Amino acid sequence: MSKNVVRSTPADALVVDVATDSTTILSAPAVVYGVYINTALSAHALPITDGATAKITIPASAAAGTTYSWPFGVRFRTSLIVDPNDAATGNITVFWSAL
Repeated sequence: MSKNVVRSTPADALVVDVATDSTTILSAPAVVYGVYINTALSAHALPITDGATAKITIPASAAAGTTYSWPFGVRFRTSLIVDPNDAATGNITVFWSAL
């Protein structure tokens, strides 16, 4: 049985430049509540991984101003990493909290 995570405190927000090959947001358990596309993504899907496992994949060419949200959060058990293709471009904000 899984448990939903609901926080009564605000989530952290981190702006990530997708042109950077990989960005580790946290090397510990975390929850992702949303991703906002600040600058349109290139023609590469954008995986957000828990260790080596993609838990969230933002579609290629996602438009600026697009929001992806998970009100109860998506749990990352080991780490929270934005791991784009080496040729990817764009800019996102990840809304997350440590567990």
